[in-house]
Amino acid sequence: MANAAPSGRTTRRPAERKPLASGGATARQAASVTSRALALLGTFDAEHSAQSLSSMARRAGLPVATAHRLAGELVAWGGLEKLNGEYRVGQRIWRLGLLAPAQQNIAEVAAPFMQDVLFVTHNVVNLFILDGNEVLLVERMSGTNAGQPFRRVGARLPLHASAAGKLMLAFGPNDLFSNAIQRLEPRTPRTITSPGLLATEIERVRAQGYATTEEEAGPDNYGLAVPVFLPEKRIVAALGIVTRGRPAPVGSVVPVLNIASRGIARRLGAEHLPQ
Repeated sequence: MANAAPSGRTTRRPAERKPLASGGATARQAASVTSRALALLGTFDAEHSAQSLSSMARRAGLPVATAHRLAGELVAWGGLEKLNGEYRVGQRIWRLGLLAPAQQNIAEVAAPFMQDVLFVTHNVVNLFILDGNEVLLVERMSGTNAGQPFRRVGARLPLHASAAGKLMLAFGPNDLFSNAIQRLEPRTPRTITSPGLLATEIERVRAQGYATTEEEAGPDNYGLAVPVFLPEKRIVAALGIVTRGRPAPVGSVVPVLNIASRGIARRLGAEHLPQ
């Protein structure tokens, strides 16, 4: 037979080549990786602002090994930060969040009014918003009396140890206080760590309309802030200054902050302000 193989030899068939992945398959694989990474990021919320790897994996429905690999990539990219074995949302995600209309709008609207406060006080001017159980610094302007910067934009502070945080406790959602007293950790020897003392302080803030701190968030760090209200006395931000060495003169600075606060509120579309 013309095509018969020589006696004693085995005919070898050419190895079958596996078909290359089509463009659609590659896209589906990429989408799967993307959806897993997004699921991991989606595990963070107000009650889970810092998480262990196992918590992230469980809440995202992912194997721990997969969560570990994705978390490592997100840390390298800046989407997550890792500290003391726990993960939290990173600066890069926060910067992207600032591009959202709501956050971008409040920082842009507040900027000229913050410049006015800076011109009058010559101190660091901060704008904070509520972020879960903390306040988040969304805009900052430095004055000639500031020395080294106190905080960078994107920094977070606990509610009980910051002037902005006290305002959120005084005028924000009712459940904030009950959540805050579960974690009254001292930042300095002067931080309020007693629920009773904090309740008294918040009542004082609510009555006077502004909040202060005296070395409660950090040594040689004095804060003074007023709320930025929208209709129905809904607080959307806290505007304040920070000084070193001694507290700011409340009698002269609070009116300046209140004028700026009302200007921000009007620009944000407030229909009415508390008298």
